[in-house]
Amino acid sequence: MPEIEAIGGWIKDADAGLDRSYRRLEQIGRLDPERLRYFEDYRSRYFNDRLMSGQGAEEILAALRDHGGRPAHWIDLGAGVTTLFWSIGLAAAPGEVSVCDLVPEALHVLAAFKDGDETPPCYRDAMVLVGRSEAEFEALRRRPWTYHVFDCLQPWPAGPGRAGGHGLISAIGCFGLSPDAGRYAGAFAAAAANLAPGGRFIGADWVRSGLLIDREGHDNRYVSPALTAACAERAGLSTLALARVPIAGDPYYDSVTVWAFGRAG
Repeated sequence: MPEIEAIGGWIKDADAGLDRSYRRLEQIGRLDPERLRYFEDYRSRYFNDRLMSGQGAEEILAALRDHGGRPAHWIDLGAGVTTLFWSIGLAAAPGEVSVCDLVPEALHVLAAFKDGDETPPCYRDAMVLVGRSEAEFEALRRRPWTYHVFDCLQPWPAGPGRAGGHGLISAIGCFGLSPDAGRYAGAFAAAAANLAPGGRFIGADWVRSGLLIDREGHDNRYVSPALTAACAERAGLSTLALARVPIAGDPYYDSVTVWAFGRAG
């Protein structure tokens, strides 16, 4: 695979040759060492130093804190290497956690970090921001998680499904990787169909700058609060929070749409 700078935690399909069959992470035999380096580089580059303000993290953590509820089960879609960071935003620890991504190497890096003892400065900053103690963070970190390999932009396989649905579904930086608005709407609908009565659906979509679009060829400027609101309305969800947050000083992203929706109980 050609060398790729870790910008968005995303490996282009054309470069990746990814297997889209559903598997649990522990069922994967050989992992690609170059992809492992890519995701470890991304984690250490973007989720290691002090928390950068004005990039959308504050608004996403607040949405999780204010609207995440007390889920018996949380499933994080398109997790990459960041689920443990976003878990800091939850006001109450979920009973179970399922973590999903198409790329097994991303989940491997996440699992190794989650099971370790490193707490980077940005994690500590996030704890202060939402009022979570280190003891609470460590309690969530030490809970068993399950890791699922599948394409979260497609209809779900049976593996990550749950009878009665999930109490909390998150999709942070996931659906905006769809090639167009129609595929975005399809991915949103597939996830919403797995939301339990009374459940919460929280996510964020970063809108790429012209520089990143030219560099990687993926134009997601179709993303907007209006699109996400329309998807939620079709799924029968009520709006809890929805905002476009401008991003300053980042050459790769112009804004992020942060959203939280709920299903009636």
